[in-house]
Parts: sequence; C-alpha cells; structure tokens
Amino acid sequence: MKNSIIARGRLTWPLIFLAAGTWLHRNLEASKASNRYNVLFIIADDLTSTALSCYGYEVCRTPNIDAKATQETRFTRAYYQGTYCGPSRASFMSGYYPHATGVLGYVSPRPAIGDRTTWSEYFKNNGYCSARVSKIFHMGVPGGIEDGGDGADDPASWTERFNSQEPEWTALDDGETLEGNPDGKKPVVGGNTFVVVEAGGDDLVHSDGKTEAKAGELIARHRGKRFFLTVGFVRPHVPN
Repeated sequence: MKNSIIARGRLTWPLIFLAAGTWLHRNLEASKASNRYNVLFIIADDLTSTALSCYGYEVCRTPNIDAKATQETRFTRAYYQGTYCGPSRASFMSGYYPHATGVLGYVSPRPAIGDRTTWSEYFKNNGYCSARVSKIFHMGVPGGIEDGGDGADDPASWTERFNSQEPEWTALDDGETLEGNPDGKKPVVGGNTFVVVEAGGDDLVHSDGKTEAKAGELIARHRGKRFFLTVGFVRPHVPN
C-alpha cells in the first residue's frame, strides 16, 4: 500500500480520489489510447481516519474502504485549508486559499474567483462530462438536504448536477438525541444537536443511498465517454 500526503478540509476528511478505479477498467484501454482517464472523486462529510479500520482503528468496521485502500494510495498526513468545510471545499475545488476565494463561510467562491476555472470546470472545458452528485461545494446538512437545493454550488463547474433530497432527521422510524440526553428521552431535533437517525426502509430512504444510486446510473450512462464524476456523501456529518 502506498502512503502519501494530501491537503484537506477539516470537516471533509478523507478524500478518496480514484482515477480509472477498479470498476472503471472496462473503459481503461480506450482511455489509454487517448491518454485520458475517467475520474471518480468521492468525498464523505466528517468521516475521520479514526473511523476507518484501514488506519488501524478497531471500533468501526469499514471493509469496502479497507479493500480499496489496499489497491490505491492511502494518505497518512493531512493539512486543511480552512477550519471548517465551506472554505475548505471552495479552496480545493478552486485551487485558491480561503483568503483568495473570499469564502470564509458557507458561500460560493465564484464572485471572488471571477472567470478563473475551478477543478471540475477545467475538465468540462476540455471535453469531459463534469457531473456533481450531492454535496461537493457547501450544502447545508440537514437543512440543504431536506429542501433539495443546490446550496453554495457553482453552476459553471458542471455539465450536469444532481441533489439527493431526503427528510434527514425527520424521517420515519427511530431517532435519538445524544447531546444532553443521558436517559434517552428527548426527541430527535435538527440544527446543532448531535443525533442518531435510523430511518426504516432501504438505502433509498437516505440521501446517501440516492447519491450512490445516481452515481452508478451516471457511470453506466457515460461508459465509453470521458467523464469527471464527483460524488458527495453527507454522512456521517456531525451533528446528525
């Protein structure tokens, strides 16, 4: 397993960056002929290395990520551009520090960067389908997921984009407020309260289930073509 260093945002570790990953190899020969690869970029909100067993931590079991970690580069040193996710996401998508993007909160970087291209826009301008599924630039959790809006997105960055709207903490079934609730009697609430939501039904009850399904659909649709696909999972985003 290879180890390396990556710049990251505090609330967006880890970043899993796959170029022509295992299940994209069907397209690899065609990509090699043109020296261009399909790219899949996956980001999970608040997923720290201490929640992954491939980093030696035993409380959480993450077999699928562990299997991928044996095939790709696993990052062992990390530095963040901003102290929370909005500025960090705008920074790594634009290539500019937060003080240059002007994003010190939860807003789009476009007003500050002007006509300079973002990472995904560069792919779009060079013949790739550049697609976003769910949260890549800032999107509020749970509010932004509940209302299904684009959040602080940058429309110029994408050929196509998709949101994964779901009820989040208002979903039917079990939930528990953990913060200041030692006897477990408080109901689930939104905002900055740390809660557990266990919605009934299959994965499509949850935003991340919809995100995974849409990503698979886009990969199938664009097979044989050049694409840059970004997939943002909002779990395990604290405080929900």
